[in-house]
Amino acid sequence: MAAVSALPDDVARVALDLPLRANLSALDNIALIPLYQRHYGAAESARLAQAMLDQLGYADIALLRDPDMTPAQRFVAKLARALILKRPRLVIDRPGAMLYDVPYPAFIRQLAAQADMAGTWEIFDFSWNQALYKE
Repeated sequence: MAAVSALPDDVARVALDLPLRANLSALDNIALIPLYQRHYGAAESARLAQAMLDQLGYADIALLRDPDMTPAQRFVAKLARALILKRPRLVIDRPGAMLYDVPYPAFIRQLAAQADMAGTWEIFDFSWNQALYKE
């Protein structure tokens, strides 16, 4: 897993070690990315964040804070935060550690089908879990 932490800057990452800010809502956690990395205004950043949640089919988690989310909702917020970067590659690092409340290979496939991302989605996981991703 050391290779995951050494990924280049053009890779967006969803991982257990990249937590949400517990005092902020899902919407605010996602909106921080365009606000600080692209210098958008607060209203535009919030609009983009809401659009990303809508696109993933999770508009209803916008006002939830991290402690109030299920593991799947928390994962979606982290995923939206990564997708809003619009990078060519998305790496999901050990999804089973984050998605212990849903059958995660199917859950990720469902989200990937809804998300409008031109790049590739890659899953880094333990070797014994690789069979889970075979279709």
